[in-house]
Amino acid sequence: MATIRLIPSAYAVSSTSYLSVSNADRMYHNTDNTTYATITNTYSSTTSRYLYLRGFNFSSIPSDAIIDSFTVKIKGYEGGLSTSTSYAPRLANGTSAISNTTATTNFGTSVKTITIPTGSLTWQQIVNYGSNFTIMVYVRRSSRNTTGYFYCYGAEIEVDYTIPVYHNVTVNNSTSANVSASDTNPLEGSEVIIRSDTISGISVKDNGTDVTSQFVPVQESGATYSVESVSGASYGFELNSNNYYQSENRGISKTAALCKVNIHVPVAATLTFTFINYAEEGYDFGVFGNIDETLSNNYYAAGGSGATITDNNYRLACNTSTHNKSTAQTLSYSLTAGDHFIYVKYSKDDASDANNDTLQFKVAITLDEPFTPGTYYEYTISNITTDHTILVVSSGGLSYTLYAKVNGVWKKASKVLVKQNGTWRQAIKVMGKTNGSWN
Repeated sequence: MATIRLIPSAYAVSSTSYLSVSNADRMYHNTDNTTYATITNTYSSTTSRYLYLRGFNFSSIPSDAIIDSFTVKIKGYEGGLSTSTSYAPRLANGTSAISNTTATTNFGTSVKTITIPTGSLTWQQIVNYGSNFTIMVYVRRSSRNTTGYFYCYGAEIEVDYTIPVYHNVTVNNSTSANVSASDTNPLEGSEVIIRSDTISGISVKDNGTDVTSQFVPVQESGATYSVESVSGASYGFELNSNNYYQSENRGISKTAALCKVNIHVPVAATLTFTFINYAEEGYDFGVFGNIDETLSNNYYAAGGSGATITDNNYRLACNTSTHNKSTAQTLSYSLTAGDHFIYVKYSKDDASDANNDTLQFKVAITLDEPFTPGTYYEYTISNITTDHTILVVSSGGLSYTLYAKVNGVWKKASKVLVKQNGTWRQAIKVMGKTNGSWN
């Protein structure tokens, strides 16, 4: 495991008229430094102004690294105050605070290093924020007659990560044509499944050992989905007379209806929601989550111009006139083969109802290529710790399909599929020579 400390490279202030920064370069060092930058607040009110630290170089971590843990820290203290009571730093997306990331410790008037909680943020979410990922610091005055100071010694994101180890899995057939899955995968310790639509007339060897008898029959029904309730949610979705799943919290203020759409697709596919969101615009609305990411079961409370979304990541919020309509609209997702889920939510704020006051949706799945449901046969390579060469010998000609990865792209090969880390991959067509012709 390796450790890297990412430090900010830029800053911004909420008011250049009242906040000034001296020795700014010193706030970019890590939290062990003894030098500091000084941020001065001369605003003619005790209302806080803000310092934003950003510009973390996420690209310095290898793109294929496995993130084991990460911690956000900042070191500093306040000055010019008549009290030690302070505000705690937090994280932000640009200038918008991220919920559940406020530190439990305040700076006060003595220097200290504070660890800022990351809430439900994943590392990938932070990376996706990019240059907008910010440490947000309150710079305040205790009175209108006293200049306020914040002394920043540095900030950092400490990241522990592991460089993955890969092994080759190469699939060959007896005619010397071969398909290789040697494009730096699969990951050590992971699982690969070889799938075939038949074991009649073929034998399979793994590193020279015949494993044909280890193929287990499985039923593959094709694309399926189900809609289920979410533990802890007071309301869910149920089918209405028009065969739409409809939120159950109509007319009930300060509530959220939440469900989880479970999906299985045997090959890559497109999932499409047909939905109707017709409610009190900006205050009561539906939200569709990202693939394989959860949404909270909390409702969104109203503000001056609408309800504030407190979930950090989602695919679509229907909180504007664009999606607040009595007519059906669509939203599509691209799915890799395997098992997935998508959360769907309808939030009602503190008061008032309008229109249908519901979110309604239907689900449709379209496979990206033909697939025939039926019985397949699988051989599993568990906990990969070495290279594997799979040799398929056909006694009756090439009547099967291989799936593997070639030059970074998975393509179809003919009736054997490879499953890596829970996802079915597809390879290229394997050609055999018959009567002098390749086919």
